[in-house]
Amino acid sequence: MNINRHKVIISLALLAGGTASCDIPPVAPEIPTATTVAVAAADGETPHRFQFDIVLMDEGARALRTRILAQADRWARIVDGSDLEDIEWGPGTISCGGLEHDFQQDVLDDVFVMISVRDYVAGPTTGSGVRICGFRESSRLPVFGSIFLDIEGVPEGHVDDVVLHHLGHMLGFGLSWGELDLLRNPSWNNEGADTHFTGRMANAAFVAAGGANYAGRKVPVENYWENGTVDYHWRKAVFGTELMGPRLDQHVADPLSAITIQSLADIGYTVNLTEADRYIVPGASASARAAEAGPNLTGDVVATPAVFYDRHGRVVRVVRD
Repeated sequence: MNINRHKVIISLALLAGGTASCDIPPVAPEIPTATTVAVAAADGETPHRFQFDIVLMDEGARALRTRILAQADRWARIVDGSDLEDIEWGPGTISCGGLEHDFQQDVLDDVFVMISVRDYVAGPTTGSGVRICGFRESSRLPVFGSIFLDIEGVPEGHVDDVVLHHLGHMLGFGLSWGELDLLRNPSWNNEGADTHFTGRMANAAFVAAGGANYAGRKVPVENYWENGTVDYHWRKAVFGTELMGPRLDQHVADPLSAITIQSLADIGYTVNLTEADRYIVPGASASARAAEAGPNLTGDVVATPAVFYDRHGRVVRVVRD
């Protein structure tokens, strides 16, 4: 079987009691209140394939179902073969960021994510956000979380990029860096510091993409609040249009680079570099111009509290700072 072929396994689940979240309007009983989707690779010769378990929490999310699944499938291909520790769970309720799902399986396998799509925030930011409510103690990688997508006013050509960006955070991009001691000089309380990611493979990819002569510490991470959430994105003034920067760019592509993919290898994933888009680190002037356009992802990451679970589903640590 061709190892690049993937399938999407779909099942529908009715949540007891009607709505999936206290602020989601009631839905007629014959319409599912959530769609549960497993996105995984299909290859009978390989014992494990990475899987997103996705619950589409409301009508807005279900309207974007095809687009959400396409972006989840891309990340699944990128980290295909990664075998994260299974977490014993239930059955039982999973809650995160005000969303709840009645989880009727015994084990959380890879990453479970609830997705809601609605108009959350008016103004220049997208209002979209990611909250990871459970991490593995063993690897410091995510177990479960929520994505809130606000695409009101987002140009049609950027909707897929917004979805792809936030699913990247759900894998731990930015959010697992500190726990794995891969983030230096954070800017959260020291704006303008030379914040950087020290992962060896991402550093090599940064150099290979044209960053060899970059004068600062590698790999540069966002350090100014005006560009978006600091410490959890690549630095806009250096990376320009790269997908995992703090804002997207109108009228140009937002490439998912080998640097981003290798950063996932640095935090513990097995990665597939053939999924990388072509990307060259731009000059500073080009990056500054690009930063003036496109959806701003300010505040798209909610970092705390971080709850860590052992493989038996027991809370072993809560980090609030």
